[in-house]
Amino acid sequence: MWHIKNELKIIGINAILISGALTAVFVLLALLGGELLHLSCAGFEVFFPVFCSIAVGEWGKMKTDDAFDIIAAQSPSIFPWILRRFTAVFGEVTVFATAAMTAVSFLRQEAPVSELFLLYFAPAFFLSTLAVLSGICFLQEHIPALLCGMTGLLVLMLRSLLRVQGMGYVYLFIRFAGDPDDVWLINKAILYGCGLLLWYGIFTICDKRKYSRSS
Repeated sequence: MWHIKNELKIIGINAILISGALTAVFVLLALLGGELLHLSCAGFEVFFPVFCSIAVGEWGKMKTDDAFDIIAAQSPSIFPWILRRFTAVFGEVTVFATAAMTAVSFLRQEAPVSELFLLYFAPAFFLSTLAVLSGICFLQEHIPALLCGMTGLLVLMLRSLLRVQGMGYVYLFIRFAGDPDDVWLINKAILYGCGLLLWYGIFTICDKRKYSRSS
């Protein structure tokens, strides 16, 4: 826990300020929005997961961190450090997202908080893990955020793929797209499993003792 708190101090106050501001705007929108505005799926399956992945890419710096070479040289595996930094950023954004879920659920009665959390967690975990993977593979800054943002945009643009049988099981924003086959719970489980597979790939890369900024 001490390591997580230390990573939060390194990340700085900007993450809290921006996350808090976005959460406040979202809650205000929930308060002032009319009955025709349905925020649950758009907000917690699309907006907050994409924002979370961008936050992990921008604030949870991996290979672009100035201390990366020192940590890599002094540790047999850099994986624990990467996992701690991911946990710090992902957890911080998730706290704000959960606060927004609670407010939206109370103000609009669209869905219980537990359902909103299920909508949020799997795509957020998958996209944020993708940000971590790209963060340890690319030296250039902003590549993880760009990759996750473009992935989210591309998925939204390819909504018509749901016409293909079985595509609903892996479509990233299935509830937002309407969930024609009512498979969203299976979809979330598959996305979570894909995220765990990505973490296995991250562990495999980080377990190499000679892994460094120049690799």
